[in-house]
Amino acid sequence: MDPNIHRQAEEQVTAAGKCVAGAPGCSLNVPTEPYHPAYFMINGRSMPDDMDPNYATQYPHQPYNGDPHMHPGEITLLRIIGQGRWQHPFHEHGNHVRILARDGNLLLTPNQTLAGPLLFTTTTTPGLAMDGLFYWTAKGLNWDAYGHNPASSDPLAKLTCSPDTNGYNTSDPTAINYFEWCQDHNKPLEAHPFGDVAGAGPATLPDANLFTNGAWYGGSPYLGPNATTRAVGPTGTTPPSGTIANSPGGEAGFAFMWHSHNEREITTNNIFPGGMLMMMLVDSREFVIDETN
Repeated sequence: MDPNIHRQAEEQVTAAGKCVAGAPGCSLNVPTEPYHPAYFMINGRSMPDDMDPNYATQYPHQPYNGDPHMHPGEITLLRIIGQGRWQHPFHEHGNHVRILARDGNLLLTPNQTLAGPLLFTTTTTPGLAMDGLFYWTAKGLNWDAYGHNPASSDPLAKLTCSPDTNGYNTSDPTAINYFEWCQDHNKPLEAHPFGDVAGAGPATLPDANLFTNGAWYGGSPYLGPNATTRAVGPTGTTPPSGTIANSPGGEAGFAFMWHSHNEREITTNNIFPGGMLMMMLVDSREFVIDETN
């Protein structure tokens, strides 16, 4: 949105005589060039407003937020529609997106299997629509995202991982680590951890008492409130969490930024952060995702 264009339209409508749209002899003369947008939106909202709940009372005409939720192993459908005048190179962190269709037409091989490309960035062209599939399981991290510890006395820290033919733990759909990538099971992340997570890994994490977590930090490098609260700081009582948006025993998911790769478009009136920026939230299995709206 270019506020100068909208301001000119408003001034002509509210001028003497108050030209009402549709009235006889009423017309506006608003030049739309030069075009200098300063407000960029997803689902009609700009960051951080697009991270507030659906139908938030403060945005009565902007019903939908931009933050999808999913559990590991689930598939999220993206429907991307270019409604503006610019091309937006939209980038989804966490994984590539498998393009399913363009303009409502499935991309299929002659034998009717999916043929769409895997894209690092889904470029949104004016007037074009695309559907894509996003998938996340923690495969490829090369460490146990659930913070399992075979030496622990906590049964949730000692959960097993029984690989199916694809290498995932799918024998018990009710397990917290359902769809865990078993090749990384029990692989430690931290070299010298505090708390009830395995050690001898490649990373040394900073002291949770010496830095401030952002509101979109999930709480720890581990998935789920059980693993988060077991990954404590050097005091033995302070977990690497406790932000306004996320308590140590709360959702404790992984937040992946989804945003435009045109850096100007992740500002609002040239102030960062803003614009076309949101989060994909991968929630631990025990967190119930509300899909009622």
